[in-house]
Amino acid sequence: MKHLPLILCVAVALLGGCKGKPKVLSAGDRLKAENLVSEAQFSMQIREYSRAEELFKKAIEIREDYPEYWVALGMARRRQDNRDGARDAYKKAVGLIDDRYKAEKDEKDLGQKAWVIALLGKTDEAGKFLQKSLKEHPDSAYLQKMADPRGLPHTFQTSEFKELSL
Repeated sequence: MKHLPLILCVAVALLGGCKGKPKVLSAGDRLKAENLVSEAQFSMQIREYSRAEELFKKAIEIREDYPEYWVALGMARRRQDNRDGARDAYKKAVGLIDDRYKAEKDEKDLGQKAWVIALLGKTDEAGKFLQKSLKEHPDSAYLQKMADPRGLPHTFQTSEFKELSL
């Protein structure tokens, strides 16, 4: 458990750093979703996973097009050993990340997709996808860091990552 904050930081860096074009929301709805997610993240830290799941689901009702929320929901479900629910959430996130990449062409979405593919239990496939993405974007410092042996490949070996993946 000593690496859980590190895993959460990696997840936030990967998933929070690339937002794409958000669904048009009122300032109040945006704030409500952000507050729900903040409360859910705190619930995850104190191991109240069922509460976190409910809060992430409420945030998704507001922002269903936001893959970061789906990944977080999957993590909350996985912590409760709900593998099927986690798989569904992770798959939904992959689809949303694909949609966002098609619209934005931001290579950070490719890194996010590799992360979520690995969460689906397909670390070899994630590594291959990351290498392919790096060939398509050879100048991407972001993808280079992720592909570095100290990046995602190292993260895939941690016990905390294994607890969140399928």
